[in-house]
Amino acid sequence: MPQVGVTDIERTVRHIVAEQLRVTVEEVDVDADLRSLPRFDSIHALQIVLEIEQHYDIEVEDHIVFETSTVREFAAAVAGVIAEAGPEPVS
Repeated sequence: MPQVGVTDIERTVRHIVAEQLRVTVEEVDVDADLRSLPRFDSIHALQIVLEIEQHYDIEVEDHIVFETSTVREFAAAVAGVIAEAGPEPVS
């Protein structure tokens, strides 16, 4: 898996959050509290986690989205999971 900068991850997470909550990307401030976003609830949070997992081909513990408060913090946690997963094996 190629290295992805945190800003790229923030951008991706922001887009996925906007898509799942059916709001514009501009409405999703990376420093705003996730819980303050329109329609953010536990169902949407889990859908966001699922989209992130599919996008990056990783497994994110569901509780991470509930333990972080902003898109920036969640993206940093996702970056950590990506780093722990390490590079894809070369075939």
